[in-house]
Amino acid sequence: MAKITKFPGPRKNGAPKVPQSPQETIDVKNPEVEEKMTSYVADKTPQNLNALVEALVKTRVLNPATLNDQKFPIPVAIKNKNGETFLPIYTEKTQIPKDPQSAVIMNLPFLAVVEVALKNPESAGVVINPFSNNLILKRPLLERINEVETARREGKPIPHAPVQKEIKLTEEQYLLFERNRYEFASLPAKFFEDVDAFMETLSKRKEEYIDELFEESYQQKRMYPYLPEDFSVMALGLSESTTAIRLDMPSRDRGIPCSLRIYMVRDKEADIARYFLIEQGKEKVELTEMTAEKKHVSHGEAPVEGAELQTILDLIQENK
Repeated sequence: MAKITKFPGPRKNGAPKVPQSPQETIDVKNPEVEEKMTSYVADKTPQNLNALVEALVKTRVLNPATLNDQKFPIPVAIKNKNGETFLPIYTEKTQIPKDPQSAVIMNLPFLAVVEVALKNPESAGVVINPFSNNLILKRPLLERINEVETARREGKPIPHAPVQKEIKLTEEQYLLFERNRYEFASLPAKFFEDVDAFMETLSKRKEEYIDELFEESYQQKRMYPYLPEDFSVMALGLSESTTAIRLDMPSRDRGIPCSLRIYMVRDKEADIARYFLIEQGKEKVELTEMTAEKKHVSHGEAPVEGAELQTILDLIQENK
């Protein structure tokens, strides 16, 4: 996180009041949030994320702001290297950088910050203590938090809450279900939807883009367990017309079946687009493929890791 910019604030008649007492800004402390945040960063499990969210929704945080001509506060936002805008919040004043100095520090309920972030269509989410912890809560998670807390306030059933069923998925089963759905359905569908645009974006944004797509596909946003560093993306220019991307999937939450690696190959000259998986099966690791027609095809036992890409290229050449 680096570039600081103005964040469109609420309308004049809905703008939060500028804190008049230093007590409102200086004495904000959030030891529980910081403890839960430390636990989540150390072990990014759905339980730790839920615990962090439950602590956040009960607390107040600090948000720097500028003042417009009418002396109403305009929250400051931060842009990352990809140009994405995040609303920064701080668990205490010592976390706020002294330079550049803010005109005012707003003391707001966390849920009010969520509402402000969601009202801005350009907002990608919220970042907590961006110059130390730098923990990002992305927009899909904020939308889910807002949805749940709105239902709670209104005394309504929580949307998409688990209902009584004869068969329930354990947490481990659910994570594997979502992973399978992403690897074998959502991601190949995104790939074949617009191959060239997808390959270009993935080559530029790499792990961040894959993580973003995976999180968007998750039905239960709070249970999403990954961060960009859990993935590895390598783009390879094989010729003037052929590009391949190797995607290493997270090493945790694996089951059977699941992919260890995914290879996406695009040959513009031959107008070829192929989506291959190195898939962990019950008895062996296989080289498989998802086609544009959503067919799951096996190409037999997978070669050793160092020979995977060449085997795939040979297979494509044979089918030309």
